Amino acid sequence: MTMWTSLDPAAVAVDPGGRATARLRVRNTGDTVEEYGLSVVGTPAGWARVEPDTLRLYPGSEGTAEISFAPPRSPDALAGPAPYGVRVEPREHPELRDVLEGQVTVAPFTEVRAELLPSSLVGRFRGRSAVAVDNVGNTPLTASLTVRDETNRLTYEMTPNSVQVAPGRAAFAKVVIRPQQVRWTGSAEQHRLTLAVRRSGDDRGLELGGTFDQRPVLPRWLLAVGSVLVAAAVAFVALWLGFQPKVNTATGETQPGASAQPVPQGAESPLPSAPPTQASPPPGAQNPPGGSSGGAGGGGGGGDDNSSAPGGGPPVIPAPPKQPPANANAKPGPPWRMGYKPDEIVTFAQYRLATLNNVCELKPGWTAGVIDKLTDTSLRCYQEHVMRDQKSSRELTKTDPIGTLGRATLTSLWAQGIRPDDVKSGAKNYQVTQLAASFWWASQAVISTQDLTYDRGYARTGIEYFKSGQKNGQVTVSDDKIKGWIKQYQQEVGLPATGTADAATIGKLVGGSVNGPGQPGR
Repeated sequence: MTMWTSLDPAAVAVDPGGRATARLRVRNTGDTVEEYGLSVVGTPAGWARVEPDTLRLYPGSEGTAEISFAPPRSPDALAGPAPYGVRVEPREHPELRDVLEGQVTVAPFTEVRAELLPSSLVGRFRGRSAVAVDNVGNTPLTASLTVRDETNRLTYEMTPNSVQVAPGRAAFAKVVIRPQQVRWTGSAEQHRLTLAVRRSGDDRGLELGGTFDQRPVLPRWLLAVGSVLVAAAVAFVALWLGFQPKVNTATGETQPGASAQPVPQGAESPLPSAPPTQASPPPGAQNPPGGSSGGAGGGGGGGDDNSSAPGGGPPVIPAPPKQPPANANAKPGPPWRMGYKPDEIVTFAQYRLATLNNVCELKPGWTAGVIDKLTDTSLRCYQEHVMRDQKSSRELTKTDPIGTLGRATLTSLWAQGIRPDDVKSGAKNYQVTQLAASFWWASQAVISTQDLTYDRGYARTGIEYFKSGQKNGQVTVSDDKIKGWIKQYQQEVGLPATGTADAATIGKLVGGSVNGPGQPGR
């Protein structure tokens, strides 16, 4: 042995976000000049440093180095003791290296974040939402979930009503809200509700606000139309009953011995004319099947055949789709292909394809929730156009083969139509919701069952948006949380982490650039 080593103290404690140190002493007991390399091994190595990391000592001399521990205030530094080692390796005699063992104890801290998606619900009989609970502390979290409303006129179903979340992970719960009384007529009524997330052992909780817009079963326009129809029916019946055609008859008595005399043409009172008969419509005059003919669909896209962007013209309202047949043996997604089980996420993609207003637009007659022949044709056309679009990153097929609806294609579909000015910091509109959904799909290198609950919540907001003619979509605020998502995505796809959704970032989303390309997620 050509050295002597000492670690003081061998055990230290540190708070997350703080700093603690230990001192390493090394003495050269050999007879030649030696250089010693110093490094930390073990779990704390990611947030520990040795300064200096090299000691050059003459025979008999001694040097010191400081080992500093600075665990981040994040789930990356778990609470509790963590063993570590300091490796001292002589450059001239590496086979004589030594490892000094120590222990650093990280103090616990708790931090909980939660989100209600969507936070604004609309319905006549019920509303559905999802709660995401994120544990950003360094200790396991057990939290209870409760819902209340200001007027106590709603009932709730929370599944589950408590969650256990590991550090750095998220848990999800489903919420079904029903009004105690159904509104048959009148105006919509808004109920304010509060969801509380309370950590076990802590009376203070995190409260999330939301609203439930209860719509009447019979809207006002239907009552107005019904009143007009009833009035028209009453008037028609009154006119029909009041119409009595007048018929005059003349009967002459025959006198005995008198002969009948013919009535000259045109003499006496003329016979009444017969009431006109209603002629049957000529062949081909009936309305064609399906009602009267209407105008054609929306206009086509721009002049660039290689662009994947939606075309111009007014918003297209897709025709109601067919309902899928029951198939208990079908395979579930994601990703989805022809013959897979129906899913709301596929229905969203179909509504997005049906409103492209360009050559790839999904034609009427498609079946909701499944990739049928019409959907497959439109999907392939869209994916091929994305891969030819010079404004996109053209990385979609790295993850989704042509004809497969996966996370890269859904990232692209959600990002279509977003402009940088619409999603700048402070903006509050449906385009920010699109951006958040696109980032969510792009980040899911591994998709859990709970993640799919979150995905379907986004899908339902998109379906309602397109069914209403692209009006009154679910709005989201472009705040610091959205900015953090933008930075994370930019780092994952190799862009400068500016936190601004510029044209380059949107081009990556439209082009299907995702975290972990090639991984379908499930």
